Amino acid sequence: MYETDGPYFASVPFDPDKVTARAVGSLAFAQATADSGQLQYSVNSKMVTKNVTRQTLRFDDYSGSYPLAVQRVTTHCSDAAANGDRIAMETIAIGHQGTVITLDWTSAQRTCHYAGAYMQTGKLGAAQTSYSCSDGENGDIAFFELTKRNGFIAGRFQGHAIDNACDHRGQFAGFLPD
Repeated sequence: MYETDGPYFASVPFDPDKVTARAVGSLAFAQATADSGQLQYSVNSKMVTKNVTRQTLRFDDYSGSYPLAVQRVTTHCSDAAANGDRIAMETIAIGHQGTVITLDWTSAQRTCHYAGAYMQTGKLGAAQTSYSCSDGENGDIAFFELTKRNGFIAGRFQGHAIDNACDHRGQFAGFLPD
């Protein structure tokens, strides 16, 4: 960290030769989770440590229908043929209001309905939901590191199917079509 001194930056004419900089300390950030970390800094030999967390100014609204690229790893299935690492194009329709979110996720083989509680820390969303699919699979899943920016959606997921013992984890990204 540096302390600077000199003329006002909007001075006309500005003389950069009158600007001085002196090292006064250091700053370090260590990320603990996607939502928190520790900031440590020193100024003139005085050390300060602060735990910091993301702050939510307003909830994002994920409502919409999106074409997605999905990378899914499936393991521990009772039918070993269902296990694997796959990439596919799928679609998702999201209904979102406050702390309630529903998702209808359609692949070439099936449609799954997810419904549960939504939470957000800073600009990252998360949802804990139960689900049921048109082929009979059902279970619980967590969506996390959800982001939505100017028609773009992305996130990660991890869950477990009750009926066939499959574990699912992966990530997705998609665009809101014009």
